[in-house]
Amino acid sequence: MLEKMEWSKLKTIALILLIIIISLSLYIFLNDNFSLLNLNPFRKSKLNVLVAGYDSSINGPPRADTIIVASINLNTNKIGLLFIPRDTRVKVNGHGYNKINSAHAYGGIELLNETVEDFLNIKLDYYLETDFKGFEEIIDQMGGINIHINKRLRYVDKAGGVNINLPPGDVHLDGEKALQYVRYRGDKLGDIGRVSRQQKFIEALMKKATSPNIILNLPSIYNEVMDSVNTNIPIKDITPFVKLAKNANLNNLKTEMVPGRPEYIKGISYWIADGDGLEIMVNNLIRSKEYIQNNQYHITILNGNGISGLASEVGEELEKYGFNIKDISNADNFNYEETLIYYKSGNKDTAEGLKEVLGGKLEQHEDIKVDFQVILGENFTNNVIAKKEEQN
Repeated sequence: MLEKMEWSKLKTIALILLIIIISLSLYIFLNDNFSLLNLNPFRKSKLNVLVAGYDSSINGPPRADTIIVASINLNTNKIGLLFIPRDTRVKVNGHGYNKINSAHAYGGIELLNETVEDFLNIKLDYYLETDFKGFEEIIDQMGGINIHINKRLRYVDKAGGVNINLPPGDVHLDGEKALQYVRYRGDKLGDIGRVSRQQKFIEALMKKATSPNIILNLPSIYNEVMDSVNTNIPIKDITPFVKLAKNANLNNLKTEMVPGRPEYIKGISYWIADGDGLEIMVNNLIRSKEYIQNNQYHITILNGNGISGLASEVGEELEKYGFNIKDISNADNFNYEETLIYYKSGNKDTAEGLKEVLGGKLEQHEDIKVDFQVILGENFTNNVIAKKEEQN
């Protein structure tokens, strides 16, 4: 019961954070920065975003109480949300097996990001985090939300520091009251009533976030909002979120929670994931068709132009699309003018896709020890620069 209540609350907060991304993307669009398009040449149909919410750090390093992976399909504008219970037992790098929310306390959003990637065996493109105080401030900066409440919502939990008292009727919710509204759990309808209210709140918030008044005022509140949110989404990569904002539809949203069971281990309560069920869920909700297909291929990347770190950078990006990078090293010399993509028979279609994003020349080569061997030439850098100039 507790897990269901927490999941319902976190679902609402996650959606609000996603709506904030949408709102900020519209600001970029209207502020003539839309020309700063996503220059990442490795196109795919999905973006995976880690959404995390945490309490204040008054009592020590904050643990992440909200952990969600949002997978956005850029072709269909559908969003899949996978909620990871904070008590999920996982291996945290350098700290052994622990609750997944401890990763944030040990190493912040970066270690949490790494832990989630290892746990789900996926690559995350971006992360977004805020504390619950930031949630309140975001709603305040949007001017609050108007909503109709059917009956008084009254709930007191002294131990948990919760004191909710919202009157019936047409009510304006500031940040503090909005958080109370989405967390309320005291009526006889239980989860059914709470879900109904949260859907109502999300609809009101979506309408407010994409309304002309908010869009026109976004330049003035942009910096204030960003003070409440920590994200690694650069302005130049905001384009997919603009597309999502223009086609936002709550009917395109699919939510799931990591399947599993509660279990006590050495006196500590954990959520133990069902491995088989989780794999199926991740495949259907997060991994794109490209990821599943590309995961069967192994690639060697060789630096043939002498630019330090370029081969590693390309390898990291290709991994995000499911490719297995077998080796990264230097070519036999740094004088390659053209990027070469060697491929084995039967892999030409995928090789054509690599050529489209990397440029260069394709050559079938049966003697390579992997599926593809890429030698980065001077034209790879020139190809990226040329695309950037075309976009500006």
